[in-house]
Amino acid sequence: MRTRKMTAALAALLCTALIPAGALPAAAVEGAITQFDFEQSLSDWAGRGAASVALSADQHYAGAKSLYCSGRTASWNGAAIPLDDSTVQAGQTYSFSAEALYPTGEDADTFYLSFQYKDTAGEPVYDHIAMANARRGEWVQLENTAYQIPAGATDMYLYVEMPNGKGDFYLDDVVIAQEGVKVDGAGQPNVRVRTSAMTGDINGDGTIDVFDLALFKRGLLRQFENRYDEQSADADNNGTVEVMDYFYLVQYIHGVRTEFPEPPEPPKPQFNYDPALAYHEAPREYLDPCSQAGTITKETYTGIRGTKSLNVYTPYGYDPSKQYNIFYLMHGGSENENTIFSDDVKLGRILDHMIMNGELEPLIVVTPTFNGSGSEAGNFWDEFRQNVAPFVESKYSTYAKSGSLEDLRASRMHRAYGGFSMGALSTWCVADHDMDIVGYFMPLSGNNWEGMGKLTGEIDSLGLKQNEYFIFAATGSKDLAYGNMRPEMEDLKTKTQYFTYTSDFSKGNYYFLVADGNVHWWGQVRHYVYDALPYFFHEGS
Repeated sequence: MRTRKMTAALAALLCTALIPAGALPAAAVEGAITQFDFEQSLSDWAGRGAASVALSADQHYAGAKSLYCSGRTASWNGAAIPLDDSTVQAGQTYSFSAEALYPTGEDADTFYLSFQYKDTAGEPVYDHIAMANARRGEWVQLENTAYQIPAGATDMYLYVEMPNGKGDFYLDDVVIAQEGVKVDGAGQPNVRVRTSAMTGDINGDGTIDVFDLALFKRGLLRQFENRYDEQSADADNNGTVEVMDYFYLVQYIHGVRTEFPEPPEPPKPQFNYDPALAYHEAPREYLDPCSQAGTITKETYTGIRGTKSLNVYTPYGYDPSKQYNIFYLMHGGSENENTIFSDDVKLGRILDHMIMNGELEPLIVVTPTFNGSGSEAGNFWDEFRQNVAPFVESKYSTYAKSGSLEDLRASRMHRAYGGFSMGALSTWCVADHDMDIVGYFMPLSGNNWEGMGKLTGEIDSLGLKQNEYFIFAATGSKDLAYGNMRPEMEDLKTKTQYFTYTSDFSKGNYYFLVADGNVHWWGQVRHYVYDALPYFFHEGS
C-alpha cells in the first residue's frame, strides 16, 4: 500500500508531463497521475448543471484555497472536470481521492464522487466511484483505490455531487493515481445519514420499538438529530411533534393501533402565471439524459380502426397509488407514435428535467397515432374517445376512477390533448367533439379545418363556462402553418363570449404564442411544449 510521500525525482516528474496546466500540488502524492489543489487555478473544473465554481480562501483542506461550488438547483449539480486519454484510459484501474466539505444545511449529509462516460453505443452512463457521509462544517474524504473505468468508455468526466440536497460545498486535494495508491486524507466520520422518513421509525432501523420512544423523549426535550428523525416522530402527521405523538407511538408498539393517522392533503399552491408569456427554449442540458428519468412503455390496443400502438411516459418515481394529470400529444404527418420520444425530438428528456427541477408536476404523457384512421387526423377524436383514453386510463393511475365515459367526464380538467401539424388538426377536432372529456388543449402549428363555429358549437352544447376549458396555441412566425393559424387565432380573440385572451389562466382561457423566426420543425416545436405545459392543470377541480 502506497502512502503520501514525495521524492526529489518524483517531484520533478510530477511538475512536468504528468500534471496538466493549472494543477500545482502543494504536497505531491507518490504514484499520482494528476492532482488538483486549487491553489493557483481551477484548471478545467467547471460547474455541472446550474452550479458554478470558483476559487475560495474561506475553506481549505490543505494549502490556502479550495474550489467552491454554489448555485446548485438540483442534487446532481456539482463540480466536474473532463478526463481524456492523457490522464486515464478506458479499461484501466485507478485510485481516486477527493476532500469535500459542506458549510450549511443538515447536521449530516452525503457526498458522491462520480464518473460520467459514454458507452460503446454512445449512451451516457453515470457511475458512483465513492460515497462518504459527512458532518456539516467538517472535511470528509471520498476515496476508491481500485476503480476500473469500463472498456470502451469515451467522453469521460469526474464530478462531485450531493444526492440529498442543493446546498453549496467545497472541494480540495483531488487526486487521480495508480491503482492501489492510498492518499492520506480526512477520512470518514461515523455519521448516520438518513435520506427519508417513516412515521414512528425515529432511528431509521426499519422497526418501530422502545428505542424510538427513547429518541422521541430526547428529541422533544432537547433537539432531534436531523429533520428525518423529527418527521418520523410526528406520529399523527400534523406537522408538529408533541406529547400526543408519544401516545400514538406507545399504542402502536403495544399493538393497540396498527397504523398512524394519514397526513392531511396539503393545500395546492397558487401558480404564478405570466399573463403575456414569451417563447423560451428549454435549457440546453434538458436535451441530455436526466438522473431522474421517467419510463416510456409501449402499449397495444384494439379499437374501432384495428390494432394500434401508443407510448406512455410515466414520471420518475411513478406510484400507482397516486393520481396523475395526463397529456395526450399527437405527432405530425408522415410520423408515428414513436416520433415524440425519439432521439430526434427528445421530449422525454425535457419532461424528466422539468419534473426533477420542480418546473412541472409529475404527470403521464401519451403519444398515440392517427395512422390507420384515414388520410387525415381529423377523425381520430372518435377513436380517442372510444378506445385510447378508456384503454390508457383503465391501466394507468389518473384522476379518472376508471375508463368509463362517466369517469372521463368527471376528471376532464385533469386531461389535456395537444399535437403538432396534423396532430394540431386532431387537437382542434378533439376540442370540437370531445370537450366533455378534455379540459386543456395545445394545438401546435396547425389550424382548425372544421372551422371555429364547430368549436363554439361544442361549447354551447355542453353549457361550459370560460373557466372550464383552456386553449394554449403556438407556432413560429416563419412556420408554414402561421398564415392559416393567425387569422383564426385573431378571430378567437373577438369571440369574447367564449374566450378571454391571456396566458394567465386564472383570469382567461386562451393564448396564442408566436416564436419569432421559428419554422415547422420539432426541434423548435418541442420548446412550445416546454413553455405551455406548466400552465395546464391549475384551474378547475
